Amino acid sequence: MKKVAIIGGGISGLSALHFLMIRHSDICQPVLFEKESRLGGTIGTDRIGGFVSDWGPNGFLDKVPLTLQMVDELGATDLLEPADSASGRRFIYAHNRLNEISASPLAFMRSPLLSLRGRLRLTAEPFIKKRINWDEDESIYNFVARRIGREAADTLIDPMVSGIFGGAVRSLSLASCFPIMVAMEKEHGSLIKAMFARMKAAKKKGSSGKAGPAGPAGHLTSFKNGLVTIIEKFHEKYDQQIKTDQAATAIKKSKAGYLIEFGSNQSEEFDAVICSTPAFTAADITADMDGSLSRILASIPYSSIAVVCLGFRREDIGHDLDGFGFLVPRTQGKRILGNIWTSSIFSGRSPEGLVQLRVMIGGASDPEAASLSDGALLDIVTGDLEPILNISGPPAFVRIFKFARGIPQFTIGHRNRLQQLNDRLVRYPGLYFTGNAYDGVSLNDCVIRSDKVVKDMRRYFS
Repeated sequence: MKKVAIIGGGISGLSALHFLMIRHSDICQPVLFEKESRLGGTIGTDRIGGFVSDWGPNGFLDKVPLTLQMVDELGATDLLEPADSASGRRFIYAHNRLNEISASPLAFMRSPLLSLRGRLRLTAEPFIKKRINWDEDESIYNFVARRIGREAADTLIDPMVSGIFGGAVRSLSLASCFPIMVAMEKEHGSLIKAMFARMKAAKKKGSSGKAGPAGPAGHLTSFKNGLVTIIEKFHEKYDQQIKTDQAATAIKKSKAGYLIEFGSNQSEEFDAVICSTPAFTAADITADMDGSLSRILASIPYSSIAVVCLGFRREDIGHDLDGFGFLVPRTQGKRILGNIWTSSIFSGRSPEGLVQLRVMIGGASDPEAASLSDGALLDIVTGDLEPILNISGPPAFVRIFKFARGIPQFTIGHRNRLQQLNDRLVRYPGLYFTGNAYDGVSLNDCVIRSDKVVKDMRRYFS
Protein backbone atom coordinates (compact mmCIF):
# COMPACT_ATOMS: atom_id res chain seq x y z
CA MET A 1 0.00 0.00 0.00
CA LYS A 2 1.27 3.45 -0.92
CA LYS A 3 1.43 6.17 1.70
CA VAL A 4 -0.04 9.49 0.56
CA ALA A 5 0.17 12.75 2.50
CA ILE A 6 -2.34 15.53 1.94
CA ILE A 7 -1.20 18.87 3.32
CA GLY A 8 -4.05 21.28 4.03
CA GLY A 9 -7.58 20.66 5.26
CA GLY A 10 -9.60 23.08 3.15
CA ILE A 11 -12.17 21.96 0.59
CA SER A 12 -9.43 20.99 -1.90
CA GLY A 13 -7.51 18.75 0.48
CA LEU A 14 -10.68 17.19 1.85
CA SER A 15 -11.99 16.52 -1.66
CA ALA A 16 -8.69 14.84 -2.58
CA LEU A 17 -8.90 12.70 0.57
CA HIS A 18 -12.46 11.72 -0.30
CA PHE A 19 -11.65 10.74 -3.89
CA LEU A 20 -8.66 8.67 -2.76
CA MET A 21 -10.70 6.87 -0.10
CA ILE A 22 -13.74 6.26 -2.31
CA ARG A 23 -11.88 5.15 -5.42
CA HIS A 24 -8.36 4.08 -4.55
CA SER A 25 -8.26 2.74 -1.00
CA ASP A 26 -7.06 -0.53 -2.58
CA ILE A 27 -3.72 1.00 -3.50
CA CYS A 28 -3.05 3.81 -1.03
CA GLN A 29 -3.42 4.97 2.55
CA PRO A 30 -3.98 8.73 2.61
CA VAL A 31 -3.45 10.93 5.67
CA LEU A 32 -4.47 14.59 5.76
CA PHE A 33 -2.51 17.09 7.86
CA GLU A 34 -4.03 20.43 8.87
CA LYS A 35 -2.06 23.03 10.81
CA GLU A 36 -5.14 24.53 12.51
CA SER A 37 -7.34 22.87 15.10
CA ARG A 38 -10.29 23.12 12.67
CA LEU A 39 -10.82 22.11 9.06
CA GLY A 40 -12.27 24.15 6.21
CA GLY A 41 -9.83 26.97 5.52
CA THR A 42 -11.91 29.98 4.49
CA ILE A 43 -15.08 27.88 4.70
CA GLY A 44 -16.60 28.33 8.12
CA THR A 45 -19.96 29.13 9.67
CA ASP A 46 -20.80 30.84 12.93
CA ARG A 47 -24.09 29.86 14.58
CA ILE A 48 -24.75 32.51 17.21
CA GLY A 49 -28.03 33.67 18.70
CA GLY A 50 -30.13 32.34 15.84
CA PHE A 51 -27.85 33.84 13.16
CA VAL A 52 -26.06 31.49 10.75
CA SER A 53 -23.14 33.42 9.21
CA ASP A 54 -20.70 32.05 6.65
CA TRP A 55 -17.11 33.28 7.00
CA GLY A 56 -16.08 33.14 3.35
CA PRO A 57 -17.96 31.45 0.49
CA ASN A 58 -21.67 31.05 1.10
CA GLY A 59 -22.48 28.35 -1.44
CA PHE A 60 -21.73 26.78 -4.81
CA LEU A 61 -23.47 26.51 -8.16
CA ASP A 62 -25.21 23.18 -8.72
CA LYS A 63 -23.99 22.91 -12.32
CA VAL A 64 -21.10 20.49 -11.63
CA PRO A 65 -22.27 16.86 -11.26
CA LEU A 66 -18.98 15.87 -9.59
CA THR A 67 -19.62 18.16 -6.62
CA LEU A 68 -23.18 16.89 -6.18
CA GLN A 69 -21.94 13.31 -6.45
CA MET A 70 -19.36 13.99 -3.73
CA VAL A 71 -22.03 15.53 -1.48
CA ASP A 72 -24.16 12.43 -1.99
CA GLU A 73 -21.24 10.10 -1.17
CA LEU A 74 -20.77 12.06 2.04
CA GLY A 75 -24.42 11.42 2.93
CA ALA A 76 -25.26 15.12 2.83
CA THR A 77 -27.70 15.36 -0.08
CA ASP A 78 -30.69 15.68 2.25
CA LEU A 79 -28.99 18.66 3.91
CA LEU A 80 -28.64 20.66 0.68
CA GLU A 81 -30.59 23.88 0.40
CA PRO A 82 -31.06 25.66 -2.94
CA ALA A 83 -31.28 29.42 -2.87
CA ASP A 84 -34.77 30.87 -2.79
CA SER A 85 -36.17 31.60 -6.24
CA ALA A 86 -36.32 35.29 -5.36
CA SER A 87 -32.53 35.36 -5.32
CA GLY A 88 -32.62 35.42 -9.10
CA ARG A 89 -33.20 39.19 -8.79
CA ARG A 90 -29.81 40.91 -8.71
CA PHE A 91 -28.91 44.58 -8.66
CA ILE A 92 -26.09 46.98 -9.38
CA TYR A 93 -25.82 50.20 -7.42
CA ALA A 94 -25.23 53.07 -9.84
CA HIS A 95 -26.52 56.62 -10.29
CA ASN A 96 -27.58 56.70 -6.60
CA ARG A 97 -30.05 53.85 -6.96
CA LEU A 98 -30.31 50.07 -7.20
CA ASN A 99 -30.74 48.92 -10.80
CA GLU A 100 -32.09 45.44 -11.41
CA ILE A 101 -30.16 43.33 -13.91
CA SER A 102 -32.78 41.63 -16.03
CA ALA A 103 -32.22 38.27 -17.68
CA SER A 104 -34.29 39.55 -20.58
CA PRO A 105 -32.11 41.28 -23.19
CA LEU A 106 -34.95 43.65 -24.13
CA ALA A 107 -35.62 44.62 -20.50
CA PHE A 108 -31.90 45.03 -19.92
CA MET A 109 -31.61 47.37 -22.89
CA ARG A 110 -34.43 49.52 -21.45
CA SER A 111 -32.69 49.80 -18.08
CA PRO A 112 -31.20 53.19 -17.15
CA LEU A 113 -28.11 51.43 -15.82
CA LEU A 114 -26.19 52.35 -18.98
CA SER A 115 -26.56 55.60 -20.84
CA LEU A 116 -28.20 55.58 -24.27
CA ARG A 117 -24.75 55.83 -25.80
CA GLY A 118 -23.54 52.90 -23.66
CA ARG A 119 -26.50 50.76 -24.73
CA LEU A 120 -25.98 51.59 -28.39
CA ARG A 121 -22.31 50.71 -28.08
CA LEU A 122 -23.27 47.36 -26.59
CA THR A 123 -25.56 46.56 -29.55
CA ALA A 124 -22.61 47.13 -31.90
CA GLU A 125 -20.77 44.14 -30.41
CA PRO A 126 -21.58 41.68 -33.25
CA PHE A 127 -19.87 44.05 -35.69
CA ILE A 128 -16.60 44.38 -33.74
CA LYS A 129 -13.80 42.40 -35.34
CA LYS A 130 -12.40 39.58 -33.30
CA ARG A 131 -8.83 39.74 -32.09
CA ILE A 132 -5.97 38.36 -34.16
CA ASN A 133 -3.26 37.56 -31.64
CA TRP A 134 -4.69 34.77 -29.48
CA ASP A 135 -1.37 34.16 -27.71
CA GLU A 136 -1.43 37.56 -26.00
CA ASP A 137 -2.81 37.49 -22.45
CA GLU A 138 -5.52 40.16 -22.43
CA SER A 139 -6.99 41.72 -19.30
CA ILE A 140 -10.69 41.31 -18.57
CA TYR A 141 -11.18 45.07 -18.78
CA ASN A 142 -9.49 45.43 -22.17
CA PHE A 143 -11.50 42.54 -23.58
CA VAL A 144 -14.85 43.89 -22.37
CA ALA A 145 -14.06 47.49 -23.36
CA ARG A 146 -13.05 46.28 -26.81
CA ARG A 147 -16.15 44.15 -27.29
CA ILE A 148 -18.98 46.11 -25.60
CA GLY A 149 -17.49 49.45 -24.60
CA ARG A 150 -15.82 51.14 -21.65
CA GLU A 151 -19.03 52.19 -19.94
CA ALA A 152 -20.25 48.59 -19.82
CA ALA A 153 -16.83 47.47 -18.61
CA ASP A 154 -16.87 50.00 -15.75
CA THR A 155 -20.52 49.54 -14.77
CA LEU A 156 -21.26 45.86 -15.41
CA ILE A 157 -18.06 43.86 -15.43
CA ASP A 158 -15.95 45.70 -12.86
CA PRO A 159 -18.37 44.96 -9.97
CA MET A 160 -18.87 41.36 -11.08
CA VAL A 161 -15.11 40.74 -11.09
CA SER A 162 -14.77 42.43 -7.70
CA GLY A 163 -17.56 40.24 -6.36
CA ILE A 164 -16.06 36.97 -7.61
CA PHE A 165 -12.31 37.55 -7.32
CA GLY A 166 -11.97 40.61 -5.13
CA GLY A 167 -9.74 41.68 -8.00
CA ALA A 168 -8.90 44.62 -10.20
CA VAL A 169 -10.56 44.15 -13.57
CA ARG A 170 -7.68 45.88 -15.38
CA SER A 171 -5.11 43.43 -13.96
CA LEU A 172 -6.83 40.06 -14.16
CA SER A 173 -6.32 37.71 -17.09
CA LEU A 174 -9.39 36.98 -19.20
CA ALA A 175 -8.03 33.60 -20.33
CA SER A 176 -7.39 32.49 -16.75
CA CYS A 177 -10.55 33.89 -15.13
CA PHE A 178 -13.10 33.46 -17.93
CA PRO A 179 -11.65 31.08 -20.55
CA ILE A 180 -15.14 30.53 -21.97
CA MET A 181 -15.17 34.18 -23.11
CA VAL A 182 -12.01 33.59 -25.13
CA ALA A 183 -13.57 30.50 -26.66
CA MET A 184 -16.78 32.36 -27.50
CA GLU A 185 -14.97 35.09 -29.41
CA LYS A 186 -12.63 32.62 -31.07
CA GLU A 187 -15.42 30.36 -32.29
CA HIS A 188 -18.18 32.84 -33.08
CA GLY A 189 -16.36 36.15 -33.45
CA SER A 190 -18.94 37.79 -31.20
CA LEU A 191 -20.23 37.30 -27.65
CA ILE A 192 -23.81 38.04 -28.67
CA LYS A 193 -23.65 35.56 -31.55
CA ALA A 194 -22.13 33.00 -29.18
CA MET A 195 -24.89 33.53 -26.61
CA PHE A 196 -27.59 32.99 -29.21
CA ALA A 197 -25.79 29.86 -30.41
CA ARG A 198 -25.61 28.51 -26.85
CA MET A 199 -29.29 29.33 -26.23
CA LYS A 200 -30.23 27.50 -29.44
CA ALA A 201 -28.16 24.47 -28.45
CA ALA A 202 -29.63 24.48 -24.93
CA LYS A 203 -33.16 24.66 -26.36
CA LYS A 204 -32.46 21.60 -28.51
CA LYS A 205 -31.31 19.72 -25.40
CA GLY A 206 -34.32 20.95 -23.43
CA SER A 207 -32.07 22.76 -20.96
CA SER A 208 -33.00 26.02 -19.28
CA GLY A 209 -29.87 26.44 -17.14
CA LYS A 210 -28.10 28.95 -19.32
CA ALA A 211 -25.99 31.92 -18.42
CA GLY A 212 -27.37 35.38 -18.98
CA PRO A 213 -26.94 39.02 -18.00
CA ALA A 214 -28.14 38.34 -14.46
CA GLY A 215 -25.48 35.81 -13.58
CA PRO A 216 -23.68 32.56 -14.40
CA ALA A 217 -25.33 29.23 -15.18
CA GLY A 218 -26.41 27.03 -12.33
CA HIS A 219 -28.39 27.56 -9.13
CA LEU A 220 -26.72 28.77 -5.95
CA THR A 221 -26.83 25.99 -3.36
CA SER A 222 -25.69 25.66 0.24
CA PHE A 223 -26.65 23.56 3.27
CA LYS A 224 -29.48 24.06 5.74
CA ASN A 225 -27.18 25.09 8.57
CA GLY A 226 -24.44 26.86 6.62
CA LEU A 227 -21.71 25.87 4.17
CA VAL A 228 -19.48 24.47 6.94
CA THR A 229 -21.87 21.49 6.99
CA ILE A 230 -19.89 19.87 4.17
CA ILE A 231 -16.66 20.28 6.16
CA GLU A 232 -18.32 18.68 9.18
CA LYS A 233 -19.42 15.73 7.04
CA PHE A 234 -15.86 15.24 5.77
CA HIS A 235 -14.51 15.23 9.33
CA GLU A 236 -17.21 12.84 10.50
CA LYS A 237 -16.52 10.37 7.69
CA TYR A 238 -12.72 10.52 7.66
CA ASP A 239 -11.80 11.27 11.24
CA GLN A 240 -9.26 8.42 11.31
CA GLN A 241 -7.42 9.79 8.28
CA ILE A 242 -7.24 13.42 9.52
CA LYS A 243 -4.65 14.96 11.83
CA THR A 244 -5.33 18.53 12.94
CA ASP A 245 -2.85 20.80 14.77
CA GLN A 246 -0.16 19.28 12.58
CA ALA A 247 1.72 21.88 10.53
CA ALA A 248 3.97 20.72 7.72
CA THR A 249 7.07 22.94 7.65
CA ALA A 250 8.96 21.42 4.72
CA ILE A 251 8.72 18.92 1.87
CA LYS A 252 11.97 17.27 0.81
CA LYS A 253 12.83 14.63 -1.78
CA SER A 254 13.85 11.29 -0.37
CA LYS A 255 14.79 7.88 -1.76
CA ALA A 256 11.35 6.46 -1.01
CA GLY A 257 9.48 9.52 -2.29
CA TYR A 258 9.08 12.57 -0.08
CA LEU A 259 9.99 13.46 3.47
CA ILE A 260 7.60 15.83 5.23
CA GLU A 261 8.93 17.71 8.21
CA PHE A 262 6.63 18.88 10.98
CA GLY A 263 7.19 20.96 14.08
CA SER A 264 9.13 19.58 17.08
CA ASN A 265 11.70 17.87 14.82
CA GLN A 266 9.19 15.29 13.61
CA SER A 267 9.24 13.91 10.07
CA GLU A 268 7.61 11.15 8.06
CA GLU A 269 8.17 9.62 4.61
CA PHE A 270 5.48 9.23 1.97
CA ASP A 271 5.30 7.77 -1.52
CA ALA A 272 3.35 10.78 -2.80
CA VAL A 273 2.22 14.19 -1.60
CA ILE A 274 -0.78 16.36 -2.44
CA CYS A 275 -0.21 19.95 -1.33
CA SER A 276 -3.53 21.75 -1.00
CA THR A 277 -2.41 24.81 0.95
CA PRO A 278 -2.56 28.38 -0.39
CA ALA A 279 0.20 28.98 -2.94
CA PHE A 280 2.19 31.21 -0.60
CA THR A 281 2.25 28.45 2.06
CA ALA A 282 3.23 25.89 -0.58
CA ALA A 283 6.06 28.23 -1.53
CA ASP A 284 7.35 28.25 2.04
CA ILE A 285 7.32 24.50 2.54
CA THR A 286 9.00 23.73 -0.82
CA ALA A 287 11.70 26.42 -0.51
CA ASP A 288 14.42 24.09 0.81
CA MET A 289 13.69 21.43 -1.80
CA ASP A 290 13.53 23.64 -4.89
CA GLY A 291 13.99 27.41 -4.84
CA SER A 292 12.70 27.82 -8.40
CA LEU A 293 9.51 25.88 -7.65
CA SER A 294 9.02 27.95 -4.52
CA ARG A 295 9.43 31.22 -6.40
CA ILE A 296 6.86 30.23 -9.02
CA LEU A 297 4.33 29.45 -6.28
CA ALA A 298 5.15 32.66 -4.41
CA SER A 299 4.56 34.70 -7.59
CA ILE A 300 0.81 34.04 -7.48
CA PRO A 301 -0.62 37.18 -5.84
CA TYR A 302 -3.51 37.31 -3.38
CA SER A 303 -5.97 40.04 -2.41
CA SER A 304 -7.22 40.75 1.08
CA ILE A 305 -10.92 40.74 1.82
CA ALA A 306 -13.22 41.32 4.78
CA VAL A 307 -16.72 39.90 5.20
CA VAL A 308 -19.07 41.81 7.50
CA CYS A 309 -22.26 40.03 8.58
CA LEU A 310 -24.94 42.27 10.05
CA GLY A 311 -28.29 41.58 11.66
CA PHE A 312 -31.04 44.22 11.69
CA ARG A 313 -34.60 44.41 12.89
CA ARG A 314 -36.74 43.98 9.79
CA GLU A 315 -38.66 47.19 10.47
CA ASP A 316 -35.40 49.18 10.50
CA ILE A 317 -34.80 48.48 6.80
CA GLY A 318 -36.93 50.35 4.30
CA HIS A 319 -35.94 48.21 1.30
CA ASP A 320 -37.95 45.05 0.61
CA LEU A 321 -34.76 42.93 0.25
CA ASP A 322 -36.51 40.93 -2.44
CA GLY A 323 -33.56 39.44 -4.28
CA PHE A 324 -29.96 38.30 -3.98
CA GLY A 325 -28.33 41.64 -3.28
CA PHE A 326 -26.24 44.16 -5.17
CA LEU A 327 -22.74 44.89 -6.44
CA VAL A 328 -21.05 48.28 -6.53
CA PRO A 329 -18.84 49.54 -9.39
CA ARG A 330 -15.65 51.25 -8.23
CA THR A 331 -16.80 54.42 -9.99
CA GLN A 332 -19.71 55.00 -7.56
CA GLY A 333 -17.80 56.41 -4.58
CA LYS A 334 -18.54 53.54 -2.18
CA ARG A 335 -15.95 51.36 -0.46
CA ILE A 336 -18.10 48.25 -0.13
CA LEU A 337 -17.85 45.78 -3.02
CA GLY A 338 -21.35 44.46 -2.60
CA ASN A 339 -24.08 43.30 -0.27
CA ILE A 340 -25.81 39.91 -0.16
CA TRP A 341 -29.25 39.65 1.43
CA THR A 342 -28.48 36.41 3.23
CA SER A 343 -31.82 35.83 4.95
CA SER A 344 -33.65 36.38 1.65
CA ILE A 345 -31.55 33.69 -0.05
CA PHE A 346 -31.47 30.87 2.50
CA SER A 347 -33.86 29.97 5.30
CA GLY A 348 -32.93 29.95 8.96
CA ARG A 349 -30.12 32.49 8.65
CA SER A 350 -31.62 34.92 11.17
CA PRO A 351 -34.12 34.86 14.06
CA GLU A 352 -37.74 35.77 13.44
CA GLY A 353 -38.24 39.50 13.06
CA LEU A 354 -34.61 40.09 12.05
CA VAL A 355 -32.71 39.90 8.78
CA GLN A 356 -29.07 39.22 7.97
CA LEU A 357 -27.00 41.16 5.46
CA ARG A 358 -23.52 40.17 4.30
CA VAL A 359 -21.11 42.81 3.02
CA MET A 360 -17.77 42.40 1.20
CA ILE A 361 -15.12 45.08 1.44
CA GLY A 362 -11.48 45.27 0.41
CA GLY A 363 -10.05 43.38 -2.54
CA ALA A 364 -7.27 44.42 -4.87
CA SER A 365 -8.73 47.89 -5.35
CA ASP A 366 -8.86 48.60 -1.60
CA PRO A 367 -6.18 46.41 0.04
CA GLU A 368 -6.06 48.40 3.29
CA ALA A 369 -9.70 47.75 4.18
CA ALA A 370 -9.19 44.25 5.60
CA SER A 371 -6.55 45.54 8.02
CA LEU A 372 -8.80 48.23 9.53
CA SER A 373 -10.17 47.84 13.05
CA ASP A 374 -13.57 46.23 13.45
CA GLY A 375 -15.00 49.56 14.52
CA ALA A 376 -13.67 51.36 11.45
CA LEU A 377 -14.97 48.64 9.14
CA LEU A 378 -18.39 48.75 10.76
CA ASP A 379 -18.57 52.54 10.35
CA ILE A 380 -17.67 52.32 6.66
CA VAL A 381 -20.06 49.47 5.92
CA THR A 382 -23.07 50.94 7.73
CA GLY A 383 -22.32 54.37 6.27
CA ASP A 384 -22.40 52.93 2.74
CA LEU A 385 -25.44 50.73 3.34
CA GLU A 386 -27.79 53.08 5.18
CA PRO A 387 -28.79 55.38 2.28
CA ILE A 388 -28.97 52.50 -0.21
CA LEU A 389 -31.31 50.31 1.85
CA ASN A 390 -32.95 53.09 3.88
CA ILE A 391 -31.70 51.73 7.20
CA SER A 392 -33.01 53.60 10.24
CA GLY A 393 -31.59 51.65 13.17
CA PRO A 394 -28.27 50.19 14.38
CA PRO A 395 -27.31 46.56 13.73
CA ALA A 396 -28.43 44.09 16.40
CA PHE A 397 -25.77 41.58 15.38
CA VAL A 398 -22.25 41.99 13.96
CA ARG A 399 -19.67 39.40 12.88
CA ILE A 400 -16.52 40.43 10.99
CA PHE A 401 -14.16 38.02 9.22
CA LYS A 402 -10.85 39.25 7.80
CA PHE A 403 -8.63 37.42 5.34
CA ALA A 404 -5.24 39.09 4.82
CA ARG A 405 -4.53 36.90 1.79
CA GLY A 406 -7.97 35.61 1.01
CA ILE A 407 -8.41 35.26 -2.75
CA PRO A 408 -5.74 34.32 -5.32
CA GLN A 409 -5.46 36.72 -8.25
CA PHE A 410 -5.18 35.33 -11.77
CA THR A 411 -3.35 38.37 -13.08
CA ILE A 412 -1.86 38.81 -16.55
CA GLY A 413 0.72 36.07 -17.01
CA HIS A 414 -1.09 33.48 -14.86
CA ARG A 415 -1.11 30.91 -17.67
CA ASN A 416 2.66 31.26 -18.00
CA ARG A 417 3.08 30.77 -14.26
CA LEU A 418 1.06 27.55 -14.42
CA GLN A 419 3.11 26.33 -17.37
CA GLN A 420 6.33 27.05 -15.46
CA LEU A 421 4.91 25.18 -12.47
CA ASN A 422 3.99 22.15 -14.57
CA ASP A 423 7.39 22.17 -16.28
CA ARG A 424 9.13 22.26 -12.90
CA LEU A 425 7.00 19.47 -11.46
CA VAL A 426 8.27 17.06 -14.12
CA ARG A 427 11.31 16.72 -11.83
CA TYR A 428 9.08 15.60 -8.95
CA PRO A 429 6.82 12.68 -9.87
CA GLY A 430 4.34 12.00 -7.10
CA LEU A 431 4.14 15.64 -5.98
CA TYR A 432 0.88 17.44 -6.76
CA PHE A 433 -0.69 20.82 -6.04
CA THR A 434 -4.38 21.55 -5.72
CA GLY A 435 -6.40 24.46 -4.41
CA ASN A 436 -8.01 27.64 -5.65
CA ALA A 437 -4.75 29.29 -6.80
CA TYR A 438 -4.46 27.45 -10.11
CA ASP A 439 -7.53 26.81 -12.27
CA GLY A 440 -10.39 28.61 -10.50
CA VAL A 441 -11.41 30.12 -7.18
CA SER A 442 -14.85 28.56 -6.66
CA LEU A 443 -15.70 25.50 -4.58
CA ASN A 444 -16.54 23.63 -7.79
CA ASP A 445 -13.16 24.56 -9.30
CA CYS A 446 -11.39 23.18 -6.23
CA VAL A 447 -13.31 19.89 -6.40
CA ILE A 448 -12.59 19.48 -10.12
CA ARG A 449 -8.85 20.09 -9.71
CA SER A 450 -8.59 17.69 -6.77
CA ASP A 451 -10.37 15.05 -8.84
CA LYS A 452 -7.84 15.54 -11.63
CA VAL A 453 -4.93 15.30 -9.18
CA VAL A 454 -6.25 12.01 -7.78
CA LYS A 455 -6.67 10.58 -11.28
CA ASP A 456 -3.09 11.60 -12.13
CA MET A 457 -1.87 9.97 -8.91
CA ARG A 458 -3.62 6.71 -9.81
CA ARG A 459 -1.75 6.69 -13.13
CA TYR A 460 1.50 7.44 -11.27
CA PHE A 461 1.03 4.46 -8.96
CA SER A 462 0.08 2.23 -11.88
